Amino acid sequence: MDAQTRMEIQNLTEQQQQYVIQTLPAKEKSLSSAYIFWVLFGAHYFYLNKPFKNLFLWALCYIYIGFVWWLFDLFRMKSLVADCNREIARKVIHDAILLYPKPKKVHGETIDAEFEESTKENAS
Repeated sequence: MDAQTRMEIQNLTEQQQQYVIQTLPAKEKSLSSAYIFWVLFGAHYFYLNKPFKNLFLWALCYIYIGFVWWLFDLFRMKSLVADCNREIARKVIHDAILLYPKPKKVHGETIDAEFEESTKENAS
């Protein structure tokens, strides 16, 4: 996880942070799995959520340009996985913000707190 992603997580509420911490490890891609897909099938872009790029790579293999690209990806794999994980982290952070919005404040008081107090009074 890069420094910018860590800063974005620190700016979240506690509930949003918990969601990100619980969800992100399950969605992140591993470098070793990417290498396995690269070696066995040349399907590492499928694994990294870029299916059209992988289809294009396979199409170029028929004219041998794809093999050069495939070999070049061996040396770029670490950055490809890091970029994919950065994108996944941004999506998870965005989901956390949508699922758990920050309470709105009006004149220094949270609106949600007033709503909870009014519902408690109405219930009794």
